[in-house]
Amino acid sequence: MKSKLIEKLFNLAYTDSMTGTLNRNSYEEQLNKLRQSRTVLDNISVVVVDIDDLKQINDTYGHHTGDEAICFVAEILKSTIGEKADVYRVGGDEFVCISDRSDVLPYVAQFMDYIGFENKGRCCKVGVSVGYGTFIKNKHKSIDDLIKCCDKKMYADKKKKHTSG
Repeated sequence: MKSKLIEKLFNLAYTDSMTGTLNRNSYEEQLNKLRQSRTVLDNISVVVVDIDDLKQINDTYGHHTGDEAICFVAEILKSTIGEKADVYRVGGDEFVCISDRSDVLPYVAQFMDYIGFENKGRCCKVGVSVGYGTFIKNKHKSIDDLIKCCDKKMYADKKKKHTSG
């Protein structure tokens, strides 16, 4: 009985209740481990994903549909990139994936393909902006520096869509 309660409390503390991904608390703990780790970060990869125009989805179709869009992206993230990385929901419509492998690029491509494929037939299309990278010793000073670079790439992806479309 006690172990089930501990397991339930652990899940509440570290899992996002809406998406089933790891939550912000879990993300911060992982970052602290990586910051304090004496191991080399050479194979660490990060993927930052942000849902495009979620406010417009909420305003047009309602918050329930916006929540469905968040869950839609989370499920596809878990089934693609999540095969090789931990998936964290770090904000309302933002996810970060952290992997101890440098070979996540094919999973990012698969994620993008699945988003496009699964959007067919949906009343409201869900777009995402993505930034990703792998730790390079001569380029990145820390895990935070890698995340900042991935974040910049994600915002560049988002900006490119708004200026071209």
